[in-house]
Amino acid sequence: MAWLRGPCTIYTIMKELSSSASTYHKSRAGTAYSVAKRLLGFEMLVQGETLGEGGERLVSISEKGIAALKAWIVPPIPLPDIAHSADLIRLRFFFLGAVEQDQRVQFIDNVVEGLKVFLLKCETLVQANEDIGDYFGALATLSTVLETRARIEWLTIVRKWVIDPMPSNGHWTQMILEGKV
Repeated sequence: MAWLRGPCTIYTIMKELSSSASTYHKSRAGTAYSVAKRLLGFEMLVQGETLGEGGERLVSISEKGIAALKAWIVPPIPLPDIAHSADLIRLRFFFLGAVEQDQRVQFIDNVVEGLKVFLLKCETLVQANEDIGDYFGALATLSTVLETRARIEWLTIVRKWVIDPMPSNGHWTQMILEGKV
């Protein structure tokens, strides 16, 4: 965030994280000061004499911090980073057999409605990033738009199979993957 937003206060970073649409970023807002303190200790961030809002000194990324940021971005990217996708809706799907049929359909319908609201918010964020000239932020947020659309499509497709399950014998999943169903 110090690289992305330029010299800023730690409070500014915490505030931006806490107002993020991303639950990943939002959940890290409370650690902004402790992480910044560690990064200052590792000389990844530097604290200037200039004061920002609330009289707090501005921090900026150091050359050492830029080198670490570049090393994090440049391949090879570890497989766990590539494969990571924290989808708590998909996780709940594994346990749909624990609830009644009408609750399963209600779950899917509620999630689709929530995803549609989230999609509108993300589409607005893409434009907001573009408006402030954050080209790569717009591209990153576009990923969330496309992922949300894909989740809506997935739920729309599987809803019919939750209502009318596929036969338990045979290889129906392979047929689905091959587009034959």
